[in-house]
Amino acid sequence: MNDGECAEAEQQAGRQSSAWCDFALGVVGAVAGACLGYLLFRVLARQGFYAIVLPGALTGMGCGSLSGRRSIALGIGSAILGILAGILTEWRFAPFIQGRSLAFFMSHLHQLRQITQILILLGGAAAYWFGQGRRGGTWLRKKHISRGE
Repeated sequence: MNDGECAEAEQQAGRQSSAWCDFALGVVGAVAGACLGYLLFRVLARQGFYAIVLPGALTGMGCGSLSGRRSIALGIGSAILGILAGILTEWRFAPFIQGRSLAFFMSHLHQLRQITQILILLGGAAAYWFGQGRRGGTWLRKKHISRGE
């Protein structure tokens, strides 16, 4: 193996570790965004504003802002986590009177008000959209991309 091939192999290995690092940072951002969305929802709910879309949307924003690259897999993961964050937030905010357990709540999701279901799904859609990230990263992890790529 000559020096050029060694340098190319090292560069390829660096790209792979960078991809895993970007993926891990995206997951951390998604979890942090979900937690922030839950907390912000609770604050706004005390003020009379029902913003159940926030846990999902902030899940995607957290993921996309930290991932550093575009990834459909991160978008799908963010959507799933965003919908779960919305469901858990709704359960903590307004559990059913008949049963306050999470299992009861999950088995009766179809009984939630239709606007609640729509807003949770809208949060999941926002999580997918934002969670994909952007080619070259976003403002937190912006990378220079040449026009030829």
